[in-house]
Amino acid sequence: MKDIRIPRDHYLDMLRSARDLPVIKTITGMRRCGKSTLMEMFRDEIRSSGVSPERVFHINLDDETEVTIETHFQLMNIIKDSMKPEKGTYIFIDEVQNIPEWERAVESLRISGADVYITGSNSKMLSSEIATKLSGRYIEIPVYPLAFSEYLLFRETYGPKESTESKFSEYIRYGGLPAVALMAGERRDLVSILLEGTYATVYEKDVIERKEVRNAPLLSNISRFLMKNIGDRTSVKNIVGYLGNKNIKTSAETVDNYIGFLESAFLFYKAKRFDSKTKEYLRTSDKYYACDIGIRNERIGFRDTDLDGILENIVFMELMYRYGNAAVLSVNGHEVDFMATEGSDIHYFQISMSIADAKTKERELGALRSIDDNHPKTIVTLDRYPIKNIDGIRIVNVIDFLTE
Repeated sequence: MKDIRIPRDHYLDMLRSARDLPVIKTITGMRRCGKSTLMEMFRDEIRSSGVSPERVFHINLDDETEVTIETHFQLMNIIKDSMKPEKGTYIFIDEVQNIPEWERAVESLRISGADVYITGSNSKMLSSEIATKLSGRYIEIPVYPLAFSEYLLFRETYGPKESTESKFSEYIRYGGLPAVALMAGERRDLVSILLEGTYATVYEKDVIERKEVRNAPLLSNISRFLMKNIGDRTSVKNIVGYLGNKNIKTSAETVDNYIGFLESAFLFYKAKRFDSKTKEYLRTSDKYYACDIGIRNERIGFRDTDLDGILENIVFMELMYRYGNAAVLSVNGHEVDFMATEGSDIHYFQISMSIADAKTKERELGALRSIDDNHPKTIVTLDRYPIKNIDGIRIVNVIDFLTE
């Protein structure tokens, strides 16, 4: 199973379009979401395009079996011992954040003319951190766990033939980590072990150790709170109150810092609230979503009563995959679940388990009707509503939406 590679063209196309541009290509995302395999596939694609192996360098700085490198000087020396970095050469560095002052090495390589690709999995590879270190001379390609369309490709390539509905049931239960998709068909007994192991690795390496967290039990409680409340408005004050009810004393500042630590390891993504009048993000309660719903379900349990939040989480991550952004919209006293932008285009989405109930249907339609523009508006629902369009608002089943 280790050697199985299934192309993820959504990301490969981004890398192809950026090839040979004089900027550093940074591939970011949570551990085990497929960054390394993606990099290896693109490296092999470059080699197969006619570039000689001697002009392609690749190293994984998270692999303890490779040469131990502790400084950016050592990294540069190893690369220069292997090749002369210049125009027409390609350098791939996996988990570059493990080297102090890594940015000095990759910037030097870029200046030399080499085409440089790096991956990273924690706060040193967040957009704000990269922008500071690389002074804008980079392109970021965020990688997420498998979108459902990718999950289907993995499962259709490897595993027993099952219906799309059956695979969607797997997806909302076990999530979209590539290794999980490969195991879910025939080795479902190992899925829980893999999910728990992935969380433990990310939690320990990218949060506890890297952030030198002193109060691990507090961090664990905050993580569980966010997992239980996916899709709900969440504020630091809410969490402090929740912890206080459990006789856990802490400060708002500590909670805010710890949430940031979890975000920096890509375990959670935040959906900010955008006000349609002021055209600004509101400094009030935001919503948080798990990067991988399978890890969330493994950590706190999978219940049918959570399906509305799980559905919202899946659509949020799909929007991040498609557009790279998704915000909650406040408009005329209503709240629209998501607004995603694509250049000058705007897309609005309401997520609902079902709109068979008349009151629920009017509530969901009402929120979208309150938006005074002609950009596309969609209700994504778990059921299959017989009418596909109401007052210009599209009604679509979630499986159809995820696979279109």
